[in-house]
Amino acid sequence: MFKSEKAIGELIRQMRKSSGMSQMQLADKIGVSYQQVQKYEKGINKLSLSRLKQISGALGVPVSMFLEEEEPLRVGESKAMHAGLLNEEAKLLMLFRRLHSKKLKHGFIEMLEDVVRISDGKKV
Repeated sequence: MFKSEKAIGELIRQMRKSSGMSQMQLADKIGVSYQQVQKYEKGINKLSLSRLKQISGALGVPVSMFLEEEEPLRVGESKAMHAGLLNEEAKLLMLFRRLHSKKLKHGFIEMLEDVVRISDGKKV
């Protein structure tokens, strides 16, 4: 099943907030009013593909992030839990992209690899 307008809007809101951008800033980048951004985020107004491309460009994420089919739920996994994981992944990506120093990015990746290795008990 494809994402609903409301799900796409929620994802836009989360990514915008994760990138430290206000509704007004996003609106300025895509050439609409902040009220229009509010309507997109609430899923009230439908988004055209061209507008979605503008938004994804302003947020620095691929448009496919908004269009891809939702992954099926795994056994024992609630829909809320599944959405939370995707939201955390999106937030991680947005925060990583805000790091401008290649040295910081490299250090963060090394730290995350260490955390995974420790939690898994093996080398990444």
